[in-house]
Amino acid sequence: MANFTTDGKLCIERELEISNTEEQFEDLISRFDIVETCQWITNNNFKTVCLQFPDELLSVSAKIYEEIKKKVEVDLYILGDTSYASCCVDSVAAMHVRGNAVVHYGHTCFSKSNIPVFTVLPKKHLDVEETIKTLLQHFNTDDNVKLCLFYDAEFEHCIESISKHWFQSYPKSYISFVEIEEKPNRFLGRVIRNKDGEEFSVEDLTDCICIHIGSRGQTVFNYSVSIAASEWYLLDPDTRTVDRLEETVWFKRRRFLVEKCKDANVVGILVCKLAGAETKDIISRMKQLCKVNGKKSYIVSVGKPNVAKLANFPEIDIYVMIACPENDLYSARDFYKPIVYPYELEVALNANREPYFATHITDYDQLLPGRRNHCEIDHIKETMDVSLITGKIRETKVDTNEGTSTELAEKQNWALESIGQSLQDRTWTGLEQNLGGTEVKKAEEGRKGIPLQYSNEPE
Repeated sequence: MANFTTDGKLCIERELEISNTEEQFEDLISRFDIVETCQWITNNNFKTVCLQFPDELLSVSAKIYEEIKKKVEVDLYILGDTSYASCCVDSVAAMHVRGNAVVHYGHTCFSKSNIPVFTVLPKKHLDVEETIKTLLQHFNTDDNVKLCLFYDAEFEHCIESISKHWFQSYPKSYISFVEIEEKPNRFLGRVIRNKDGEEFSVEDLTDCICIHIGSRGQTVFNYSVSIAASEWYLLDPDTRTVDRLEETVWFKRRRFLVEKCKDANVVGILVCKLAGAETKDIISRMKQLCKVNGKKSYIVSVGKPNVAKLANFPEIDIYVMIACPENDLYSARDFYKPIVYPYELEVALNANREPYFATHITDYDQLLPGRRNHCEIDHIKETMDVSLITGKIRETKVDTNEGTSTELAEKQNWALESIGQSLQDRTWTGLEQNLGGTEVKKAEEGRKGIPLQYSNEPE
């Protein structure tokens, strides 16, 4: 029950730390690209603009708002609590105020949006010369060894200095530059270039040693599992240590979840991504995969998912999450039912996919038609195999009359459970609008307090 309840005393007695804005950010104009932001608004003649901030930057949101208002005549709105992850552009909240554009601050996942966006990347100091010295101590300058340098987006402001020193030391190597605009070779917000500015695809890094400058987190994790380099290293500029990245245990876990996808009868398509054409496309693709394999699928949208929310649907065997690559819920083990990437469902249910993979696809956009990792969905053939988890026989039968209509069943149980019927049997089925049937009343003052103890409840 610990996952469903919280000690109310913790909420009441929790102390909030308020950072000193003026000490933390002495020069707001240059730190948050105020001049460039105003120029972008003016050039595009935007009338209503939303400023989206992550939680850690809300303390400076009012000051940034005032600075922009001084320089340009525009209606501004501050977006704080985003619908899902703060790294994604909250186009839904912008639509609520009929915003023409969004200025996104802080860490970003570089996902496409259906609204014009100006990205203000975070900035962190980097001692470039000392960092290069650390690299030279661990990696030689032999021309036969190819290297590719990655870096956290917060070091983008000093990329000129980084590239100058890097190419002086490693002239035959590459740098994965941050790229805001959509390009053919763009991968997870990066474009790989050499000293002459020529662009390369991630497939060209197969024989390279890749080095990421920054801290350990979801960003470098996505690169290390998605790009098939010969070796991956992480250089922490704060401690100047170099660690080799290996995700062997993680890949074993993902292959286990692929087998869980094959065993599942009911799949929940968990939507944790803001509106966009790609989101609709990948949902349709996941539904098609389930239909071809005789599995029932249900779209589940619960805002920011947590253990308690998803526990309301015990009938669902596994969830496939539609979210940006920066979402870390995929690795969470607190949930009662597993959460998988769209790629894992593809590997499990698409007969055209290779069953074994050495690299992963964390960006579901790459699975769509016309993208790098797209693969046509093959209608399942009549097969029978044994589950590696339960040891039971799985059997898939094709309805020869309709071709695409299939029926999946375990040998001991041929009936698929209906979630709709299960919900109807519950005593509480949700809020009812009763439009036209509810008496109109004046607004009254409601209860005060917190759910643990309201003011009108006895002690």
